[in-house]
Amino acid sequence: MSARSRSYLRDMLATALAALAACAAINLVMDPLSLYGAPRIAGLNARKPYLDHYNLLTRWTLAKSACASAGIFGNSRAEIGFDPGNEAFGQLGLRAFNHALPGTDIETSLRQLAWLRQAGCMPKVIVLGVDFFDVLGDDSVAPPTDIPAAPKVDIKTVAETVFSLTALRDSVTAIRTQHARYPATLADDGFNPLLNYIPEAGASGYYGLFRQKAVENLRRWSGRPARIGPSNGARSAQFAELQEFLALARMSGSTVHLVIYPYHVEIRLMMERLGLDPLFSEWKQLLIGTVAAQARAGLSVDLTDFSGVSVQTSERIPPPSDKRTQMVSYWEAGHFKRQLGDRMLQQTLLGRPGFGKPLTQASFQACQEEDARRLGEAITQDPALGRELDSLFAGRPHHTKQ
Repeated sequence: MSARSRSYLRDMLATALAALAACAAINLVMDPLSLYGAPRIAGLNARKPYLDHYNLLTRWTLAKSACASAGIFGNSRAEIGFDPGNEAFGQLGLRAFNHALPGTDIETSLRQLAWLRQAGCMPKVIVLGVDFFDVLGDDSVAPPTDIPAAPKVDIKTVAETVFSLTALRDSVTAIRTQHARYPATLADDGFNPLLNYIPEAGASGYYGLFRQKAVENLRRWSGRPARIGPSNGARSAQFAELQEFLALARMSGSTVHLVIYPYHVEIRLMMERLGLDPLFSEWKQLLIGTVAAQARAGLSVDLTDFSGVSVQTSERIPPPSDKRTQMVSYWEAGHFKRQLGDRMLQQTLLGRPGFGKPLTQASFQACQEEDARRLGEAITQDPALGRELDSLFAGRPHHTKQ
């Protein structure tokens, strides 16, 4: 090889290494996933973008750093609906963190709680959102009790989050996030304010958001067997994991507030047309039994049902032509806004009057009867919603028992 060729190769290698070093430096300074503890600089990297990868690792890194005295657990409904900055936590002398992750169920919450305990960061107060649709058609059986190790930054993670083009793209997204009016962000306390939905709601109107989600939900629910738990009668993984979650909280002396999410009345009416109400009732009774068993064992725990038909859960959906009306409590039928979540937290944590119903074996029947009456009146009070449901269900098959 000639001297000229060797010099050319050295220059090429030096250029490549310099580019790689520059890429790494940018990504470490921007730290879009909050993995490396980079200093926050206003206008540069103070706002962190909400990214769709490394969600669990990012959330765990933030949670471990916060070591908060109160924890919020659940799925996307809790992630965007329950603000850790709610005044109720402050009045109780608590600092809260939102551990909730989209598309997850109680298994993930159980892991997160176990990791917190191992790290010496067990929350004193826990708010856990439970979702009927996690158990609908569930065929999983009780899992082993072994909890996998907490996620951590390893060599593969460093390669993908520091030295890759994907990481550089994330850094560019982070830069844009600093100056966006309605950015998709993740706060240091784990809260997702869903600001990016504001322009989407303005463009399509809330009717469009409700309609899209209703079509998706109907397709998803219609494809599931109408049962809760495995078809062979084995113990449901969801309830086994819930029991483990509550037992772990009991052993640590934590207080647990279980909340059933405030499904919009559109969802409740869809459930009725699909014949799911008996299963919904059965699920609630199983929750009551699970909570009662843990309470007898010494856990400080309560269960509040926010899914009942009420003024709050019956907010009218704007018509298709209305692009101006801003809904107060819902983004769409399954996801409630922080404003509604604030009321739920104040009732649950501070005992303020609210629309949730405390569920116990003694109160269950009366709550069910009142809810059935209100559900029966919902269409009369909102005929447009009845027409929307007729449109959704046109030609659609209903659930059948399996």
